[in-house]
Amino acid sequence: MSFGVPAQVARDAGDRAVAMSTQVGALLCLVAALASVLAPGFFAAGGVRWWAAGCLLPMIALMVTVVVTRSATAMAVYIVVGAASTFAYTVALLQQTSSYQNTDLFVVALPIVALMLVGGSARDALQGVLWATAAYAVGALAVFMAAIVTDRQFRFDSISLAAYVMFMGMLLFYGFARGAHRGAHTLILRTFREQRADEVRRSVAAELRTELHDTTLSELAAIASADPGPLSPRLRERLESDIRHWTESAHRPAAAGTVDDSTWAASDLAKAITHARDAGLLVQVTGDRGPYIALPHHARRAVGLAARQCLVNVIKHSGQSSAEVMLSASGGSTSVVVVDAGRGFDVGTLTVEGNDRMGLLHSVIERVERVGGSVSVFSRPGAGTSILMVVPSDGEVSG
Repeated sequence: MSFGVPAQVARDAGDRAVAMSTQVGALLCLVAALASVLAPGFFAAGGVRWWAAGCLLPMIALMVTVVVTRSATAMAVYIVVGAASTFAYTVALLQQTSSYQNTDLFVVALPIVALMLVGGSARDALQGVLWATAAYAVGALAVFMAAIVTDRQFRFDSISLAAYVMFMGMLLFYGFARGAHRGAHTLILRTFREQRADEVRRSVAAELRTELHDTTLSELAAIASADPGPLSPRLRERLESDIRHWTESAHRPAAAGTVDDSTWAASDLAKAITHARDAGLLVQVTGDRGPYIALPHHARRAVGLAARQCLVNVIKHSGQSSAEVMLSASGGSTSVVVVDAGRGFDVGTLTVEGNDRMGLLHSVIERVERVGGSVSVFSRPGAGTSILMVVPSDGEVSG
């Protein structure tokens, strides 16, 4: 079953979100740098500084490439070309503006920040820190060289430095949170798997207990009550059938098709009816046997053993010498009903702790429910008992 968002999907979504936000931030920085150098030229003497603005166009084109490919090669080329563009842009800016005496400027910081934000496109937080640090160092070196060429004072601008510190904090926090999420998700999945395994173990143990109760122990009781001497052929046959079931390593479901006598005789329901008849109960079978035979093996066996327990209960508790087993199918489900006209009982006592109907609860109701079916019990004192067992025809276990 799926448990929330798969860990890998969640991590990939987080990585894409970080990458997209930093890529958009880098493009906005470059656009802001373009606007900063172009806008004054439209309103002041000296003309538009096209050369300074043109130096940023290769960076913009390469950042778009990083957005599309998010490859290490594109990121490396972006840093190298971006450093050259930052150098040319800073030289043009400082030469064309005599009032700029040092490099601690907002317009100089913008391309450095755009370079540094490439770290957000890395595949994990640690790589992002390395990429961003390398980009920031290369960008600062480019500005330093531009200051030397233009004979200006080099200063680390506070804007790009503050942006670098905050970006490092964001990447490190994201990396820590990503690792913590992975650990928590792993712990939750391990706990869930252990819980599911425990449920499966309990279900298998319950199934084995009910099968042991309904087959082996029942046959041992029959042997204990039999007359001294050789076993009767029918009892021997039932014992051999039970032994075969317990020693088989796999069960092969019956092939769909025409139901012949041998197929029906080999089914668990037919064996349950034979067992009851051997014990002296007159059992009448009505309805279409085909849908029952077409059930998957696990569902067919569960219904057969549940019906066997129902017939045992008729022998022990009803006070009657006859019962009826009715088979039918409709709406994608197969039904088996066991009916007797005996003493009956108060159905409300089934939920009372310590009641004497544990065979009905465990060997019938819980067994059928384990294969995705349901059981309805209709009875009242003096009015007989009808037990309706319904299972999906495809044998799928719901939930």
